[in-house]
Amino acid sequence: MKTFARLIRRYVLATAGIILLVVALLLGMTVYTGVRYSAASDDLQKVGTLAEALRPTADGLQWDDAQTAADWMQGYAWAMVLDDDGNIIWQQNLPVALDHRYTAREIAVFSRWYLADYPVQCWAADYGLFVLAEPVGSQWKYNITTPQAQMEAVVAGLLPMMALLLAVVLGCCLWFSWCGTRHLQAVADGLDTLAQGGTVQLPATGFAGELAEKLNETGEQLRRRNEIIARRDTARTDWIAGVSHDIRTPLALILGWGEQLQQDETLPAAARQKAAGICTQSEKIRSLIGDLNLTSKLQYGAQPLRRRAVPVGAFLRRCAAQFYESPAAGASTVELELTPAAEQTTLQADEALLLRAMENVLHNAAAHNPAPVHITIRAEIVDAALAVRITDDGRGYPPAVLAALRTGETGENTPHILGLHVVEQIMAAHGGTAAFAPNTPHGASVLLILPLPMK
Repeated sequence: MKTFARLIRRYVLATAGIILLVVALLLGMTVYTGVRYSAASDDLQKVGTLAEALRPTADGLQWDDAQTAADWMQGYAWAMVLDDDGNIIWQQNLPVALDHRYTAREIAVFSRWYLADYPVQCWAADYGLFVLAEPVGSQWKYNITTPQAQMEAVVAGLLPMMALLLAVVLGCCLWFSWCGTRHLQAVADGLDTLAQGGTVQLPATGFAGELAEKLNETGEQLRRRNEIIARRDTARTDWIAGVSHDIRTPLALILGWGEQLQQDETLPAAARQKAAGICTQSEKIRSLIGDLNLTSKLQYGAQPLRRRAVPVGAFLRRCAAQFYESPAAGASTVELELTPAAEQTTLQADEALLLRAMENVLHNAAAHNPAPVHITIRAEIVDAALAVRITDDGRGYPPAVLAALRTGETGENTPHILGLHVVEQIMAAHGGTAAFAPNTPHGASVLLILPLPMK
């Protein structure tokens, strides 16, 4: 699946970005340290400035008159000047404990480290050694000595080492990503198999093992559920087919006897009328059985489409003529309107199924209106599709029927819509649609849309 490939790619790119960010932060810290070190150099230069500001006079060493002594010593704890023998010849704010002679050894120590925890800076002037102390704890003062060859080697190898480190980290990321991709790809293939209705048995190993195990359990549950559904659908189909077969024989006998009684001139007119009613209701039962079988086959894909070339004009004239001649039409009339484009159009469709759909719509219009109706069939080409609109001037579809057709819900109080549902299924099998609506100003309207073959 492409999703997992994108996930791994984003993971690798994010890892590389984090590594580059860390490298940038390290470089930034190095630059910052260098800036701070240069600031320390500035402090050393400031010590030299102060040493130069202290000038010998007849009364001893004095600060330059440009600033006061407090201004020159701002930020520093104390200062003193030692002569060549280590004696203090000048001092300012020097603690009493530090006011003594210093040996060469003591001077060497505090010039590199601390003097009584005071970080000090020394400056050699003509008048002596200028010693300036900062407050305790204000500076970290240690000297670090490194061989020059070693520093040059570190500097020369810094960039290659960083590049090598980056390559190693990226290599590790790619390795783990590749290993993870194999497990995730197996899971992705399993998901594709489940989506296509198959079963899976994935190895429950690796970091995706738990997910693979869940997919295995899900696949097994789906398999069992599909088996139950398949057995139920098979049983339903077999039951409908069996009942339909068992009903056909007695129904044929009822129709035959009813027609004989209807044509028997020796019977009273009332008896022959009752026999005609028996034949009419038997025909309805036979039609219902046919619809029930057809809807079951269409629902489960057991009704193959025998497509062939169907001329629209001739087909619609045949539908109108057969309905007009059938006993179900009664006194109803049919009017056919064809545009020139529809007249010359040819469909690739199952003519028998389309004929059944037209019969159901026409017979429904005649059967569910108390008086004869006038039915209009109009066909035209709209947006590369054949649009057949069938309207009548009857009382129209009840709201409950339209609601059942719109929602597809069935229940105890749902009206009988099997014939119209078969029309929807036949249109859907051909890639088309069927829409049922009221007709203006009164009556019912059915719009059948059938896509035309690509040229």
